[in-house]
Amino acid sequence: MTLKTKCRRHWQSLGISNTERLKDFIAALFVNHEHQKDVLIEIYKLALPEWDRISKIKGYPEIGNEMWSYICQLFQKFDRDHHPDCMPGGAWMNTGFSVNKDLGDWEVSFGNCQVDYTQPIPIQTEVSI
Repeated sequence: MTLKTKCRRHWQSLGISNTERLKDFIAALFVNHEHQKDVLIEIYKLALPEWDRISKIKGYPEIGNEMWSYICQLFQKFDRDHHPDCMPGGAWMNTGFSVNKDLGDWEVSFGNCQVDYTQPIPIQTEVSI
């Protein structure tokens, strides 16, 4: 299953069925956290639902210009309120998703992002005494 398919299914499981619900979901992440790194991780979890199995991400997910700008503005406001001594939106600009103006405004692409997963823990089926 592709990352894009996993992302879509994850969003469906969260009840995200349109742009407005996605915007509301993302905006709520900023209300529920006090630090920008926690919000950033939640946004990555939104796009990469198997977050706990990921060992390394090479590159960045890409999103459309409108979505990138929306998230950046939320980070800027959040930083002004919570971290007035840092560059507003700096965490998003430095380690957030890449913007791809060739994508639809609210589209996500994993074309320049490779995810390495940890190996699943083997289940022991026999027990020796």
